[in-house]
Amino acid sequence: MSSQSHAKNLLQEQYPMGILAVGGDFELPESFDSRTKWPECKSINEIRNQGCCGSCYAVSAASTMSDRYCIHSPTHESFTFGSYDIVSCCHQCGKGCNGGDLPPVWKYWVDRGISSGGPFNSNEGCHPYPIDVCHDYDEEPAFPACSKKCQANYNTTEASYDRRYGRAFYGIPNEEERIMEEIYFHGPVQVAFDVFVDFKAYKSGVYRHVWGPEDGGHAVKIIGWGVENINGAPVKYWLCANSWGQDWGENGFFRFVRGENHCGIESYVFTGLPHFHKHKTLDGYNW
Repeated sequence: MSSQSHAKNLLQEQYPMGILAVGGDFELPESFDSRTKWPECKSINEIRNQGCCGSCYAVSAASTMSDRYCIHSPTHESFTFGSYDIVSCCHQCGKGCNGGDLPPVWKYWVDRGISSGGPFNSNEGCHPYPIDVCHDYDEEPAFPACSKKCQANYNTTEASYDRRYGRAFYGIPNEEERIMEEIYFHGPVQVAFDVFVDFKAYKSGVYRHVWGPEDGGHAVKIIGWGVENINGAPVKYWLCANSWGQDWGENGFFRFVRGENHCGIESYVFTGLPHFHKHKTLDGYNW
């Protein structure tokens, strides 16, 4: 999906837009890293791997939800949201391993809740991620069907007991400073942008599209920002976490040119706030 389509969908669907009220004069720092501000929240520094599946819309959302659950918890309690419920159970969110959209995922979190889940083959959480990395060039694995049961030996049998919910979800306007304020005060956000072939070949530095054709869209998590001096000129960037494993980019992270809506990265930004009590009132309710 192109950035123009993203913006059009945002207007058509009329998803809520976040409003941030900051009292008094406040100046954002030149650089910021969520991992430094909230060191108790280890999920911010974790790189997920979507494997041989086009589930970036789900994986990056679940990662962002995990960060925000910890950040906004009074005791920095952690809960690792998995991608399984989103990909397998939320039919309006996307087409399984063939891509999806951001706003329905966040709405699903608020309306239905999402279960926990660890990496592939980890046996962590209610629903560990079920797809491994690709072993063949044309491999197209099928994501498992929606399951109301957690994996064997987990601390609860029913997925409905495990799910945690969002309190609200919203989009962020296409304004660099507004996105920065949201991250600074509330934590990482999820974004989508147009991908070109040279992004897949990224190794390090500040990414800017230079060569190659467009190759679809991608969703990732922004955790901060900074400025790097390149050839004597300051270049602003977003600090992002990808979902292609730690062997890609800068140990799974990457830096992306900021303030230009490059490849549409600032035009489709979503996030939300967690609900810490809803699951307690719904225990036993089987969706």
